[in-house]
Amino acid sequence: MTHQTPIEQVGFVRRTRCDLCGSNQQTVLLSKAFTEPVIADFLEVYYGGRIDRTVLAGAAYTVVKCQSCGFMWQQDILNDAGMQALYNVWIAPEESLQKRRENGSSSYARQAAVIGALLPHMHAGDIQVLDFGMGWGYWCAAVQAAGYRVTGLELSAERIRFARAMRIEVIERLDGRRFDFINAEQVFEHIPAPLETLRQLVSHLNPSGIIHIAVPDSVGIERKLARPDWKPSADAALPLEHINCFTRRTLVRLGEAAGLRVITPPLMLTRKYGWKSLARGVAARYYRQFFGTGLYFKVNSNTKI
Repeated sequence: MTHQTPIEQVGFVRRTRCDLCGSNQQTVLLSKAFTEPVIADFLEVYYGGRIDRTVLAGAAYTVVKCQSCGFMWQQDILNDAGMQALYNVWIAPEESLQKRRENGSSSYARQAAVIGALLPHMHAGDIQVLDFGMGWGYWCAAVQAAGYRVTGLELSAERIRFARAMRIEVIERLDGRRFDFINAEQVFEHIPAPLETLRQLVSHLNPSGIIHIAVPDSVGIERKLARPDWKPSADAALPLEHINCFTRRTLVRLGEAAGLRVITPPLMLTRKYGWKSLARGVAARYYRQFFGTGLYFKVNSNTKI
């Protein structure tokens, strides 16, 4: 534990209301104390022994489902000091960076092309892009290389230094900035107050701007949690980290609650044009449009920003 996050400050807070609709009526899908062996042993291995088990006492891995809108979330989440410990210490920076490098960035060029196709009235050099929850900056670097004006928002000092070394502009607060395209990829599953956060992002979006949100798909999580032989894993309900479990329906509802509507991205072919490329592109578009949890949103015409 670093001196910035004393162990005695790490604790948990409980979320009792649905963040999407405000209801306090929930169904418990699974509840096990974090100190139970099935949870504690998983966390011990997953975080490389960097969690002091004493901080887990008194809290539970409790996944609930809103009876009104179907949103699923973890009730007991780390407090601010705990979140700092989780993302700066328990998740070792060197391991996080290595994982990012291993995952590659082959899809980033296509994502950059989608931005231009969604904003055809603008020149690439005039499009202001924000990567919200930038991480190590690889997405920013790829999109910047495509000619866009890119800014990353990040809180981790180590990740900020790394991205700035790649000549990425990084900010820690939005202040009065406005953007034409905001990317939030693998972020909203980690945020304690997703609706409030999204509304804040919308307030920093230009009138014709677009927000892209991609989260793990929670389809099937209910069945998995109900199994008598359930064990935690790095899935859409990962203990401590994936505190919000979105399906496509609840992700759409999140956007609508923030004054957004879903739009369909254009069909993008791969570099090798032909029938196979076209078929892959059509299949991917069909999946994204009707099933996926990677969506593009635009502000509704009657929403004030």
